[in-house]
Amino acid sequence: MTQKHSENHFCADPVFIRKALLSWYDRHARDLPWRREQDPYRIWLSEVMLQQTRADTVIPYYTRFIEAYPTVEALSAAPEEKVLKLWEGLGYYARARNFLQAAREVQTRYGSRVPPDPRTFRDLPGVGDYTVAAVLSIAYQVPLAAVDGNIKRVLTRLYCLEEDSLETSLKKEIQSRADTLLDLERPGDFNQALMDLGASTCTPRHPACSQCPLLSFCQAYRRGKTLEIPPPKKQKPLPRVNITAVVIQRGGMCLVRQRPRAGLLGGLWEFPTLSPGVLEKEEVMLQDKIAELQHTFSHLRWYVTVYRGELHGAWSAVQPWRWATAEELASLPFPSIYHRLVEQVRKNLSATL
Repeated sequence: MTQKHSENHFCADPVFIRKALLSWYDRHARDLPWRREQDPYRIWLSEVMLQQTRADTVIPYYTRFIEAYPTVEALSAAPEEKVLKLWEGLGYYARARNFLQAAREVQTRYGSRVPPDPRTFRDLPGVGDYTVAAVLSIAYQVPLAAVDGNIKRVLTRLYCLEEDSLETSLKKEIQSRADTLLDLERPGDFNQALMDLGASTCTPRHPACSQCPLLSFCQAYRRGKTLEIPPPKKQKPLPRVNITAVVIQRGGMCLVRQRPRAGLLGGLWEFPTLSPGVLEKEEVMLQDKIAELQHTFSHLRWYVTVYRGELHGAWSAVQPWRWATAEELASLPFPSIYHRLVEQVRKNLSATL
């Protein structure tokens, strides 16, 4: 990590930064449903949903989830399939499975109370350092500094921290700066203030510097490096994955398969695909092509060609396969790439009855 400290005198006292930031937050804090209460379970849910996802996308999912499972007790008794159905379309489904498993542990081991101790909370499935700091500081006012993508961007600009090959060193430096800045009397508000500042003002491409409460403290702005820090990530071409899916109907039902719980889209349902170990080419006769679908993940792109098809011979569905009616298809969680296709198949199945 390279830092230029020729203007060390410009590093303002954290007291003034805290005051300016919290004063701004008290006037401009985003009105988000999970901020209207102090229930640790609901704050935790919001932080899980917000990972890799924008707040405006999360709000309707959060609202529906809380209506269905308002407490740890309610969630711990929920079937995984129903939880995944509520999560359908939000992506990163391991979050949902881990959250369900963690809620069950909280119910059985801690009497349904989200543990306020950082080490205990950290041991729950899917809980990392950021989640510990964010949830416990907001819900219990535990003095822990959270660092997410927004906060990292704010702090690297505020202190003009320039990246080099020592990325681990930079992460430690950012965490150290966050720890030093943290307001110990209002740790939850302070963490959320930095999050809001990064989301609304100190944005990646078009920061509204003139509206920033920390403008007079910002070393990147003073040095004319706001758009250089942090440096934009180089986008690598995403690998293309070609998939052949088959819609197979029989007796008013459609053949579907549950994906393995581990890995991409774990636990969700899909139409059979022609691939070794799933559905062999010799087991099905393809008919007309009915759809071409695309979906981009963070690390690859799916290109799915969908055919209507028939099975050869006597083929019996056993787990993780099943024949599903139109009504059952509506209750199963599918990847978003198949949502329109599911509706089309449901209509076709209903028309055959």
